[in-house]
Amino acid sequence: MVNILTRLTLQHFRSFSSKSLELHPGLNFIIGPNAQGKTSLLEAACVLLRLKSPLTHTLTEAIRFGEEAFFLAGSYGGKELSMRFSPGEKVKRLLQIDDVTQQETTDYLSTGCIVWFGSDDREIINGPGERRRRFLDSAGLQLSNDYRKHLKFYEKALRSRNLVLRKQRPRREVEAYNSILIENGDALMNLRAHLCKALAPQAAQACHSISQEKLMLHYQPGASMTMREALENSLAKEIELGMTLVGPHRDELLIRLNDIPTATFGSEGQRRTVALSLKLGLANLLHQEKLTPPLLLLDDVFGELDPERRSALLAGLPLEAQALLTTTDMEGIELPQTTTTHFFALKDEISELSLF
Repeated sequence: MVNILTRLTLQHFRSFSSKSLELHPGLNFIIGPNAQGKTSLLEAACVLLRLKSPLTHTLTEAIRFGEEAFFLAGSYGGKELSMRFSPGEKVKRLLQIDDVTQQETTDYLSTGCIVWFGSDDREIINGPGERRRRFLDSAGLQLSNDYRKHLKFYEKALRSRNLVLRKQRPRREVEAYNSILIENGDALMNLRAHLCKALAPQAAQACHSISQEKLMLHYQPGASMTMREALENSLAKEIELGMTLVGPHRDELLIRLNDIPTATFGSEGQRRTVALSLKLGLANLLHQEKLTPPLLLLDDVFGELDPERRSALLAGLPLEAQALLTTTDMEGIELPQTTTTHFFALKDEISELSLF
């Protein structure tokens, strides 16, 4: 079964007062000049399905200027989804599936998964470790409810423990959070290790298809021993520095291309290739594990790719996957013959999207 987003509706989202778009299986190209709202359409699809934006940490920034809330709706996989976000009200986020209000997010989030391709994806390669951990989280949160549970409990306990450390509270108050960190930290590192083991061959295959180069991924946990042992050994230093020094928040994803560290020695073209390979690998892994391809959202990624990489990217997308792609023009983009393609023109903020 292939889940398809057939309709997307936005109200008071980013620059749009109101917009509705009918979408199709295969490739959906949204074409238009810069600063017209192309990215906002893809962001809306991501927020509707995953309740998070790939562009901002707070959804408040996505509310149209002068408004107090935004509303998103869509038909996906035969279900009617809707989300209303109103930070000023008692119920900030109202979620519905087929007009039934969802009290918990778990069932809602289980309806679909996505992979976002952005022009800043190379930061996964040469950015700080947090960027790579966020990439792993984007995969883990879509593959396992346990991942979500352990990440939530771990991060909450970590924030509280760091606050106690900064305030130089007694040792017993610091250690009061250890049991939560131990249980969820060990579980989270185990889940990330299994995730990287599953992702590595998928990403390596994608990289070989794009550039015939050898990509290797290695997960380096933020604790070289169990969490209990690591916390015991680091406590004195943590009290001195006022922060927790071990655990999944210090995890690293080591990336090597042709046995060379990509972040340090890779060319700009190689970094782009590896970033694309990671996202294509994730798309194929989600397809394999969820038995349906994810919705692919590719935002303005073609401008930084040469024609060969553009063709390799489109050819490497899961065959049955639906994709929404933004671009300023179609020059130099060779379309695959194995999937259907539809084109939409976004001419300015208030114009209708029309099929070419």
